[in-house]
Amino acid sequence: MYLALMPILPQPLATILENPEAHIGGTDVTLDLNLGRAFLNKVLAARPADTPVEELLLDPEAGNLVNLHLQVQAPVIGNVRRRITLQPGPAVSFPDQPWLQFNITAGFKLLDKPIIKLMQSQIADKLPKGVELTSDHLRLHVPALLTSAGYQKLVPLIKELQLTSEANRLVIRLWVVA
Repeated sequence: MYLALMPILPQPLATILENPEAHIGGTDVTLDLNLGRAFLNKVLAARPADTPVEELLLDPEAGNLVNLHLQVQAPVIGNVRRRITLQPGPAVSFPDQPWLQFNITAGFKLLDKPIIKLMQSQIADKLPKGVELTSDHLRLHVPALLTSAGYQKLVPLIKELQLTSEANRLVIRLWVVA
């Protein structure tokens, strides 16, 4: 599965995650992580070779828009290439609202939306657990994705998460309480 690779953490981080209360108890911090386009695309390029996704690139823009360049090998249709513009939604909070949503503002062609609706269950079967794609939005269930990546101990520490974009940067604002 896409994010099921078990991470190898440096020992100090692994120690903190083993027992966050003992090592960082009382922490209340908000972080802004500015992730550059080159780094984001290196992470996306590390996907398993057996996925139907042939190309997956992110191009963050100013004005809170992110272009997703996607090329997939789709059943029946064949090779499909799109540039989909996403707009990150509001902050998510845990456990109340764990779905990070991106609204799709542009990029689908005339028949794309009906085909996505028709093939919704097949698309859902191909996506990693915690990822939902419709013709209108992309949603990520943050706790499920963190858990499948081996970071389940982070889930109770994250109180809020928000994504925004600037030119060539995706900004992750994270509120962590231990």
